[in-house]
Amino acid sequence: MPGSRTRPHAMTRDAAVRTMRARLLRDSFPRVQMFILVTLTGLAGFAASAAMLVGGIETMALRYSLAMGIAYLVFLLLLWIWLRSSASDYLDLVPTDVGGGTSDGPSDLRAALRDDFAGGGGSFDGGGASANVDFGADGGAVETIVDKPLKAIGHADEGAIPLAVALLALGILLSSLFVVWTAPVLFAEILVDALLAAGLYRRLRGLERRHWMVAAVKRTVIPSVLTTVLVAGAGWGMQAYAPEARSIGQVLGR
Repeated sequence: MPGSRTRPHAMTRDAAVRTMRARLLRDSFPRVQMFILVTLTGLAGFAASAAMLVGGIETMALRYSLAMGIAYLVFLLLLWIWLRSSASDYLDLVPTDVGGGTSDGPSDLRAALRDDFAGGGGSFDGGGASANVDFGADGGAVETIVDKPLKAIGHADEGAIPLAVALLALGILLSSLFVVWTAPVLFAEILVDALLAAGLYRRLRGLERRHWMVAAVKRTVIPSVLTTVLVAGAGWGMQAYAPEARSIGQVLGR
């Protein structure tokens, strides 16, 4: 009808993520940026392990597990820093003429991100998530998978220990490469969730808002858990082989 206002069609979250991913690949280097974040994460884990060794935690499996947990928290912190420093660069993708009202744009986004790392708008328990990661009710399958390799490492000869260390390094490398390769989608998802939480993606207004950390954890928790199991198992096996050793260097130099 004459004088009627055409209402733009609603955009789905998947479409918004695809648009954001394409923009990231076109205008920036998301995989290079993620490589830097993963490298800093690895350095943080190494430093945490060294600090705990100095502090008296000599059990390698325990120390490596704790170091992986600290490294993962550092990774989430680095993602938050990246988001705060990068999100305002993509506000031009947000439709501003939909739904009425006004928005302060970057100021709204900064307000939404200011305290969210402490848990505002979401939490580590997956609040607001549409799906859960289920690792099974009992750990029998995991024990079956790792028990025999760990026993083999514990009774390995001198030639097998360097091979075990090489396999450990390969596992960490593959896990890191997975996170780096999938970086465009991860960055796109947390950007969309941050803009949605700030109320700037009006075409997505009908969707449930969720904390950006939900997407971050869902896309990275499985590689992190698998890597933690790998390094903890390797630490247990190497210390079983060389009970007096407190580090990989001491095991290799035995």
